[in-house]
Amino acid sequence: MRRQVIISGLVLSLVAGCASVRESRFNPMNWFGSSEPVAAAQAGQPVQVRKTLAPRKGYPVFVDTRALAPTISEMQMVKSASGAIVTATASLPSTGYYDAELVAVPSGSADTLVFEFRLRAPTKAAPAGTPAQRKITAAKSLSNAEISGIRTVIVKGADGARQVRR
Repeated sequence: MRRQVIISGLVLSLVAGCASVRESRFNPMNWFGSSEPVAAAQAGQPVQVRKTLAPRKGYPVFVDTRALAPTISEMQMVKSASGAIVTATASLPSTGYYDAELVAVPSGSADTLVFEFRLRAPTKAAPAGTPAQRKITAAKSLSNAEISGIRTVIVKGADGARQVRR
């Protein structure tokens, strides 16, 4: 019993010393100070340029070379916990298509969201397959902020488009 009391006393005194670790440099929360306001750079003063990992000539412009899906056979918009999920299915002439994605494009209206169904064609001749094998589905998750004020969602293909209204 005496040994347990001595060990308990040593452990408690060791744990009591942990309060000093809170203010020490060993605590990662103390490695940086608290935030403070900083004055913005004056308009006439030169801004100091920092080294960056970006290429000197800038990043290349991305051009999407994927073709539009021939026919959009189905489309639906389902409510989710974080917003909505837009799902579209395309009917294809053969199997082997891949890299399907719904790509947002600018629309003329503020209450309309427009997507293009883009995909890559097979590089080699592919078998025709059954109608179920010749379908491909792509989905896009939208947040509540993205769909606020949106009344119509359109998915475009090469031969036409499908839309969903709220």
